[in-house]
Amino acid sequence: MSGKAMVDSGGGWVKTVIAANAGPLTLDGTRTYILGPAPCVVIDPGPDLADHLDAVEVALGTSQVAALCITHHHADHAAGAADLILRLAAPLAATPESAEQAALDPPDLPLAPGSSVSFGGGHLEVVGAPGHCPDHVCFHWPQARALFTGDTVLGEGTSMIAPPEGDMAAYMSTLERLAGLELSIIYPGHGPEIDEPADKLHEYIEHRRQRERQVLDALGEGLSTPAEIRARVYEGLDPRLFGAAEGSVLAHLAKLVDEKRVRVEEGRYLPNSQQ
Repeated sequence: MSGKAMVDSGGGWVKTVIAANAGPLTLDGTRTYILGPAPCVVIDPGPDLADHLDAVEVALGTSQVAALCITHHHADHAAGAADLILRLAAPLAATPESAEQAALDPPDLPLAPGSSVSFGGGHLEVVGAPGHCPDHVCFHWPQARALFTGDTVLGEGTSMIAPPEGDMAAYMSTLERLAGLELSIIYPGHGPEIDEPADKLHEYIEHRRQRERQVLDALGEGLSTPAEIRARVYEGLDPRLFGAAEGSVLAHLAKLVDEKRVRVEEGRYLPNSQQ
């Protein structure tokens, strides 16, 4: 667990508790955030690991909890919610879709883009963020110019966008929407805090545009399957990430097919004549 980090506005603070679920996709572990002063909010309870949930309780101390918020339904972010709700007697704040897909009871505070959650440090605005998965949201804390991004933006590397849940066109729209916020810091679901948020979001947008160009170049060279394109675009990649990389290629291909820039014939992807 990291210590208390003071923010510049709103008189609030952030505590970070890192779960012991490190891996190629989770980096050093899923981050659970506690925002204060009381009544606090908890963002992403994390995996259903007793030691992690114990650490969240210790970090909260005797503070009242206004809401337990989740960014999306994936188990490394939401599986600990049911246990933590019982431990803290706290209301769940989530979209109905996230709660259902995480096998949780319907949320006490149903969220949707544009809604908000109040706590001792101000309020969190819910920002729709589909792309990594359809139910994903981010939480914007305007009083601190802070954004909690779950799996939409990571502290290191890039987020996995892969079918059937991942949608590259939706993800690009999400990044553009987040880039329009006035931010001083991003707190990602994995990896360290980002203190140059505008630069990071620009980097993410340009990275995806470059990947799209690389996919189109590979198609122009006669490569036509996701595995062939992955090998060309992701040279020297850790084999443990081959599946994730092929998923990213598929997401780019699906976007290009929807835009009629690429077509599919008998399982092979081919550039259209204008390409």
